[in-house]
Amino acid sequence: MALLTISPTITYNSLAGAYIMNRRQVLEYTAWITGIAVSAPLASAILTGCSKHSPDKTTAGDSSSLSGLPILHFFTPEQFLLVAQLADIILPRTDSPSGTEANIHTRLDAMLGQVFDAAYKTRFKTQWQDLQNYLNRKKFDSLNTDAQVDLLQSLETSSHADLAPVKQAFIELKQHFIAYYLTDENVAKQFLNYLPIPVTYQPCISVQDTNNKAWAL
Repeated sequence: MALLTISPTITYNSLAGAYIMNRRQVLEYTAWITGIAVSAPLASAILTGCSKHSPDKTTAGDSSSLSGLPILHFFTPEQFLLVAQLADIILPRTDSPSGTEANIHTRLDAMLGQVFDAAYKTRFKTQWQDLQNYLNRKKFDSLNTDAQVDLLQSLETSSHADLAPVKQAFIELKQHFIAYYLTDENVAKQFLNYLPIPVTYQPCISVQDTNNKAWAL
């Protein structure tokens, strides 16, 4: 499993002219996220317990219907529908659940509204607005799925300086989605190697030994 960079842990050092990671925050956020895998039912209850219900596929991508959405902690209803749409484009349903089926969009909203600190939330909100404005200019909502995928792939691989903030916003959103998806209890148990109580440490094994599956966090 690739090591994921949790963006709230990254700060910019103006003297060094580079982004650095805060080790303490890395541990805090990683513990919070991986705790979901360890005690998924409890964490799920905390994150969605105040919600009416989780939006399903039929409501998540339908901008004409704002009813039935969960109680939101960070995004507006319109923004949340776009978040759900992006979640299912980045992680579509295949032989495994889609992004919204794993509730990564509601988890992102809860994490931003209830867990991350104010400074990160402010920065994420600015980045999100840049991404949303870009997608609106490209009439993202009116494109078919293939065109939406092409647009997002083009953005992610773009080297154009003017698109750098939007690209960063999209990559950060994608990192959140992947982290929450891999720590979803159903995904971890059904589609990854899942061993809740490891008993041995094997530092060097072949891919075949893992049955070509990553380990759940």
